[in-house]
Amino acid sequence: MKIWIIGGTKDSRNILNEILKIGENDIIISTATEYGGKLLENVAKNKNVHVISEKLNVLQIEEMILEKNIDLIIDASHPYAQNISNTVISMVSYLNERVTQEKKVKYIRFERKMVDYGNKNIFKFQDLQEIIKFLRQFENKTILSTLGSNTLAEIKEVGEKNRLFVRILPTTSSIQNAEELGYLPKNIIAMQGPFSKNMNVVMLQDLKIDYLITKESGETGGELQKVKACQECGVTILAIKRPVLDYGTVFNTIEELMRYLVKL
Repeated sequence: MKIWIIGGTKDSRNILNEILKIGENDIIISTATEYGGKLLENVAKNKNVHVISEKLNVLQIEEMILEKNIDLIIDASHPYAQNISNTVISMVSYLNERVTQEKKVKYIRFERKMVDYGNKNIFKFQDLQEIIKFLRQFENKTILSTLGSNTLAEIKEVGEKNRLFVRILPTTSSIQNAEELGYLPKNIIAMQGPFSKNMNVVMLQDLKIDYLITKESGETGGELQKVKACQECGVTILAIKRPVLDYGTVFNTIEELMRYLVKL
């Protein structure tokens, strides 16, 4: 079977490792970044695995599905990477309308389980702009953003009346981006996650955080430990709601996904 795993998460790497245990399959695993590709370097040594480390446009996606004769697409992209999911779903639908039943491409989604936030010290928003609007009412609060480097420009205004800390990957590009946008070194936390609950607690207490900005990323990405730390420290969570897409066939555990693949 020829499989394309849309990666970029720890889940996708775990899924790849499990698939390699069940037989000889030709596998392509794609990530949108060079960093994501580096995390797959050891796995890429397998002769049956090909790693792509770049953002794919519509034409590249169509070309790969057709030229590589893909049988199955496993979408294990980040829950908030809805653009790639929407594009692939549309492409699969378009291609399947043009071929016979036997040659149709299968698309399945691996979706992380949601974390139970409870209903104490938690506010949920549709997007980051709603959070920024909410925070405009405050002054001299201490805020920690765990959204990464892609939102640095957008969220910067929060630090005009409040103390804003940003937790980003310790890569040259991320740190350089933060510095070019005017973030001071004392407000940049460049560390590789996921973090334990204890690590989060120490950080929240040491920085005297009032509000933590996050996403409903799910259990795998360290979100559960982050939520528990906030609850222990009395920190208010400001969470961006997870996008809701019509994925079709969805699996929430790798065990369920592997049972499905074995049947195929």
